[in-house]
Amino acid sequence: MEEVARAWSQQDTESALRCFAGDAVYFEPPDIQFYKGQDQLRAYFAALTPDTFMVFHNLWFDESKQVGAGEFSFGVKAKSTADHGVVIAEIRDGKIASWREYQRKGPSPFEEFVRLDGKRWQWHIGNYP
Repeated sequence: MEEVARAWSQQDTESALRCFAGDAVYFEPPDIQFYKGQDQLRAYFAALTPDTFMVFHNLWFDESKQVGAGEFSFGVKAKSTADHGVVIAEIRDGKIASWREYQRKGPSPFEEFVRLDGKRWQWHIGNYP
């Protein structure tokens, strides 16, 4: 996972591809994005622009199930917003066979994205039905 983040942050498509199985799927449910196999992943990864960054804040892995999860930030350094989310990765023979991500756009700094104070929450006990 750290190698994927490093490769994307350096726009190193081939290094990122080496982390994925040949028939890997990369998707964002329910119907946001879907890529399958090395050819589609290569085109998707190659479109990353300079100053793209990805960083994992937390990583978890269940060795017995070969499934892991990571909390990440992904964006472009000069922009004020970034995508923050969670990815569930299924591993087969040491490579990512399935990458399923859920993300939300917010302020670029992760600390600002997850802070609790100074926000106008959309849902809270004061407006919950």
